[in-house]
Amino acid sequence: MKINKNTAWVCAISIMISGIIVIFLGCFAPQTAGYNTIQNIVLGIFSSSIVSFIISFVGYFHERSSIIEKTENNIKSLYINMCVLSKITGDTLQQIHTASDLSILPFGNISGLSKLNVDFLNNMDLGLFQPICKKGQLSKVYSDLIEFQQITYNIKNISMNLHAQTLEYSNQYLKMHNEEMLGIQANSLNIQNLDALKNLINIRTEKLHEYIIGKSLEFEKIIKIFYKQTEKKQSWENIKTNLLMQIEEIVKG
Repeated sequence: MKINKNTAWVCAISIMISGIIVIFLGCFAPQTAGYNTIQNIVLGIFSSSIVSFIISFVGYFHERSSIIEKTENNIKSLYINMCVLSKITGDTLQQIHTASDLSILPFGNISGLSKLNVDFLNNMDLGLFQPICKKGQLSKVYSDLIEFQQITYNIKNISMNLHAQTLEYSNQYLKMHNEEMLGIQANSLNIQNLDALKNLINIRTEKLHEYIIGKSLEFEKIIKIFYKQTEKKQSWENIKTNLLMQIEEIVKG
């Protein structure tokens, strides 16, 4: 898009300048020596600039359409993934206190889903979108999506660290359980440390859940502007209804 946009601007300027020169030659210098040669050169520049402008103009909007289509597909996938991630995190949060071994809870799935968020945003090729008007709403959508990338990295890092803590808890729990089976009484300090780690995991899971919900709402605001500016045949509300049905199926499955 950037190459085609710059080429179109250069060609437009070339068309204006060469066009002015052609008019000037026709009005004031028809009897000048070498007039025909100069006129032919300028007309050649004029006509070739028009052809290049048309090619670059068509190419620009073709690339624009391709990037917007890719963005739309990944926006849907990211929205589904964020909602599924929110539901699974919420369900997991309710089970932490009653679970003796945290390895049975889907912290690995939460970590895996959070990595997909990053992939969906990277697949949008956000940096390739180069609007003619950088102050337009669609341009702001892409700027907001680029900023949202940091949010997906935050979610991924928090989820991975949380998963690592649950694995640490499970290892300590299994070690203590095996010692008890061998008749070795559990150390009270180790029990306290294990309870403290479980409480920390619970708090961090709760904060992650709240963070995902809040950022999902922010993301939906970006989506609404995207669909409004791209003037898709379907409204976001209709698309959202279909996506929510898919989300329910994924969570139940």
